[in-house]
Amino acid sequence: MAASEHEVIADIRRRVGPAGATTLVGVGDDAAVLEPATGLELLTCDAFVEGVHFRRDFATLREIGSKCMVANVSDIAAMGGFPTKAVVSLCVPSGVTREEIMDLYGGILEAGRLHGVEIVGGDVVGSREGIVVSVAVLGAVDRDRVVRRSGAVVGDAVLVTGELGASEAGLRALAAGLRDDPEVREAKRRHLAPVPRIREAQAFLEVATPRAMIDVSDGLASEVRHIAEESGVGVALFSERIPVASAAAVIAGRLGLDATDVALGSGEEFELVVSIPPSETRRTIEHVLAVTGTRVTQIGEVVERSRGCTLIAGDGTSRPLPRLGYEHLKGGGEGEGDGRR
Repeated sequence: MAASEHEVIADIRRRVGPAGATTLVGVGDDAAVLEPATGLELLTCDAFVEGVHFRRDFATLREIGSKCMVANVSDIAAMGGFPTKAVVSLCVPSGVTREEIMDLYGGILEAGRLHGVEIVGGDVVGSREGIVVSVAVLGAVDRDRVVRRSGAVVGDAVLVTGELGASEAGLRALAAGLRDDPEVREAKRRHLAPVPRIREAQAFLEVATPRAMIDVSDGLASEVRHIAEESGVGVALFSERIPVASAAAVIAGRLGLDATDVALGSGEEFELVVSIPPSETRRTIEHVLAVTGTRVTQIGEVVERSRGCTLIAGDGTSRPLPRLGYEHLKGGGEGEGDGRR
């Protein structure tokens, strides 16, 4: 059945439930009223556009909603904080039913509750084209635990959590209609249901001095360049140390792609790239694995700015770090089938 704005808002209020302890006024008024947090507050937002960030023939509406929330939660984690509150705005075309909107919102709510986020407001409006989801998330962080992109110094070790490439491989598998086997299923899962590294970020802070940190939303190569540019340094990555997910390697082989390039350009991984003093590397890798079960790999080092960003092969030869990963406003996107966001 067709949805009306007031019916959808009423459904959302029921799904959200009563306001939390630090929310004096939640969903249903002109603005939320919140108790000030102790320490500092973080604020991030992202917009997700059908045909650019997601396709309904690749993912369920619940999966799409969950991923929209996860992307914002990951940004909070990458700054050293915990997500707390969110506002969500939906733009939906007239053909989308009330039930479909609730599926989409259900995914947003489910991911929010899983990661400690209370939805305190938002909006629902019409769209002349596809679905658009806009999420803004508030987070809390202690003043002495904020980690930015701009603190890397020459000599730092560059680490990354988890494995890379599976999200890109999953998207390419969906686009190519690859036969569903264990590798394809794993890659699709990584693309459709990514996990933010909230606990891992805190584990870094427990035993190390993270000088710069960023989440992998647009691709490892792109994020490394962000750290280098903001910190005024160069970064050397060792190609043989980049942890390529096994599913990504298999699918890259089937599609005639270079597995390392897939890992370097794979967006929506939401792994963390961190620079820390080299003396802290071993204990940090061991601690994060012990408390979270997540593998951490040293993939490079911070070098002088004059050296730029390079990729060093196993034989010691180097080349400029490829400009892989998705960049908005330059075209492409999921809807155009190029396998990037």
